[in-house]
Amino acid sequence: MTIVHLRDSNFVGGPERQILEHFQRMPPESYDMVLVCYEEDGSPNDLRIQAERRGFRCLTLPTRSPFSWRNIKEIVAMLREADADILVTHGHKGNIFGRIACWMVSIPTIAVSRGWTMESFKIRVFEFLDKIFLHFADHVVAVSEGQRRKILSFGVSPGKISVIHNSIDVCNWGQGDGADIRSRLGVPEGAVLVVSAGRLSPEKDQRTLILAAEWLAVERDDVYFAVFGEGVLRDELERAVQEAGLEGRFFLPGFCQDMVSVMRAVDIFCLPSLTEGLPNVILEAFACSKPVVATRVGGTPELVQDGKNGLLVEPEDAASLSKALGRLCSDSELRRSMGEVGKKMVESSFTYAQQSEMYKKLYSAIVGVER
Repeated sequence: MTIVHLRDSNFVGGPERQILEHFQRMPPESYDMVLVCYEEDGSPNDLRIQAERRGFRCLTLPTRSPFSWRNIKEIVAMLREADADILVTHGHKGNIFGRIACWMVSIPTIAVSRGWTMESFKIRVFEFLDKIFLHFADHVVAVSEGQRRKILSFGVSPGKISVIHNSIDVCNWGQGDGADIRSRLGVPEGAVLVVSAGRLSPEKDQRTLILAAEWLAVERDDVYFAVFGEGVLRDELERAVQEAGLEGRFFLPGFCQDMVSVMRAVDIFCLPSLTEGLPNVILEAFACSKPVVATRVGGTPELVQDGKNGLLVEPEDAASLSKALGRLCSDSELRRSMGEVGKKMVESSFTYAQQSEMYKKLYSAIVGVER
């Protein structure tokens, strides 16, 4: 069975790591897994590079205007070259153009739905089309029950939706204390480090974290903050940090490939998002035995059990966020115990072995129906 995954991404973040780990666990004697990436001339694609290093078969498509008919023609040619049985799409470009291409070559599609960012007018237009095209996929994989509810809310048939959670391999998250990260940031020994990670874009709502940090910094001089990531709001967030008087206490170090070291450096992981599918970064924090403070949105409550492995607050509530962070800052034993509960949970319930079995059953069902 030849399964082609199409992902429009040139870097390796959470969704890309999910794809690579899924490929790693599919038995090669039964599945020919093929990864297709978009690539600009002269700009190597980090996702393709990492996939090829692991020995996976990769094909590339040239990056073109989203309105070019050649997008679809090239996907058709790629599907024929790969002799694909199923196309699995990740993101709006794959879901829209991949679905049209599959109609032309009579191949079923599975659309993996992780959520929507709404970070710009252009993205909002394509995400609107993405929601429409989910109706036409042969099957939709939602990464959380929360995401499934969103998909149901705009009319996709319940019978064509499966929930397959994002997963993690705790063994891949190594050992160590993240001392190098803390040293590079300039965090004093013994201080509490609160870290967030993700795109610097509106749906991640780092602005509320800055406000919560401003209030917490008045009460405590031993708490430091960092948000790892890049995005359209960098300038705005840098100004907000300055206006809050948090220079030297609140860092925006940019995107970091080595999230293991980052998570090992964390005392508390914080995710103040307005919307989420199922956050990979929370799985990563728990894999490193770190407690989480997060907003009660999307699939996040499926991971963060309030009062057990972390604390949940309502979105855009800086006062509650500051209070929750302050509670954990004041209690190192609570941080330790919540982190351990989180690690045990992901070890038992969010494994790639479980995820792979669900995908195997889905692939067989889709091909069986089509054949």
